[in-house]
Amino acid sequence: MYSLGVNKLGVTNSTGFDPANLFANGVNGVWFDPSDLSTLFQNSDGTGAPAVGQPVGYMADKSGNGHNATQPTSTKRPTLRTANGLYYLEFDGADDCLKTTFIDFTGTDAMSVFAGVKKNDDDNNNTVVELGDNVVLGEAFRVMSFKANSNKFGFSSAGDGSVRTAYGNAVSGASTAVLTGVSKISTPSVFIREGGSLIETSVASQGVGVYDNDPLNIGARNNGTANQLDGNIYSLIIRNVVSTDAVIANTEAYVARKTGVTL
Repeated sequence: MYSLGVNKLGVTNSTGFDPANLFANGVNGVWFDPSDLSTLFQNSDGTGAPAVGQPVGYMADKSGNGHNATQPTSTKRPTLRTANGLYYLEFDGADDCLKTTFIDFTGTDAMSVFAGVKKNDDDNNNTVVELGDNVVLGEAFRVMSFKANSNKFGFSSAGDGSVRTAYGNAVSGASTAVLTGVSKISTPSVFIREGGSLIETSVASQGVGVYDNDPLNIGARNNGTANQLDGNIYSLIIRNVVSTDAVIANTEAYVARKTGVTL
């Protein structure tokens, strides 16, 4: 039996919500769920089930699109942790990173990103996820925590022109958040929601074009070489469409349960 309720958008949602349905009808993207231990492996070839406290070198994509995330270098693998009944991947802020194979997003100029994340410090530009190696190169997106902007989480998007960023709430030190970033290049819009509420929107031009055919970097920029996350990732869902209000509400509620956040 489902437990129904009404969220801040006034949309009925259910604890029976299944993120797999977000990828029906050819929707591209990824769904990573560290609480599903069957999707995690110690080695980048998909072998060796990790116990809590051990490194994770392979995280399977549950979207059905096959965009698994791996880390061949053993010292750069995040660690599986659990606390308060929640499972997450802990990134060390030094070089930990998971990276997918190339994902062809060239068929779209729209994106929705949902993340359950904790940052442990105010270091500049803690990367949660980024398409490609640097969003300023264009046709990409990213979710990061920006020290230079009052320690706010931000969601950035770029076509072949300028990078546009919408920022979340100002927070100092450790902070756990449920983040939603939605963007579209052709009718320019970038907005970020935090904790179930819309925080900021930018409608400035991002140029033209579509998103690129690139890997996703998770937990650091450019396979661990810069802007490393000192913190945890509890849930990550990315889909190449502008999500409806109903989808946003239900996905945020799902991510919040995985992250231990009350919306």
